[in-house]
Amino acid sequence: MKYITLIIVTLATLFSCSSSEPAINTDSTNKKDFSGKIVYQYDFRDTKSGNNITDQLSGVIGSEQHYFINSNNYKAFDEDGNLVQLYNAESNKYYFPNPNTGKIMEIDASFMMSEIISVTKLEGTETILGKTCKILVVATKTDETTYFYSDEIAVDPSNFSQHKFGGWNEYMKASNGALPLKYILKNEQYTWTSTAVEITRMEIAEEEFVLETILN
Repeated sequence: MKYITLIIVTLATLFSCSSSEPAINTDSTNKKDFSGKIVYQYDFRDTKSGNNITDQLSGVIGSEQHYFINSNNYKAFDEDGNLVQLYNAESNKYYFPNPNTGKIMEIDASFMMSEIISVTKLEGTETILGKTCKILVVATKTDETTYFYSDEIAVDPSNFSQHKFGGWNEYMKASNGALPLKYILKNEQYTWTSTAVEITRMEIAEEEFVLETILN
């Protein structure tokens, strides 16, 4: 249960149909115009022992995140279609379900939950879905997240400048709007690796990021 409680909180601070073969459709000439879907698969490890605890947690929080984003909003669901998170830029509100009641919680996204201690760009790259990814580490007082991002999958970072919750504005500024194709979050309890297995470019209308539309 200690893992579950911590991870539910983390889901609210990270921005959260897979195929057996990775699928990519990302042709574009404008590198900051991405609108579409990214599917991530999760892996969880106990930080102290290194034991794989993915099976233990996937039945509770899911094993995937289906993340949809347009120029200034995003939403995400688990593999069963349950809402994980929603950000609406017009209201600058962030929404996520209460893990105990299922009630949708609303947070002012201008609120910064954890103080960012450092943002560091590392040398080297990693290839994910055929994309060469740069590496960025964001450290807070309670955890450290390593992001792997490609300039080819990006949005205008200024559109998220007011999204201070989870330090998303700082990440977007540091990556110049590039979205993470992998991230590794590590704290004293667990290490969570989330890796993109599918990227699909698509247009998504503004009304698709309105809470009432999603719930109906």
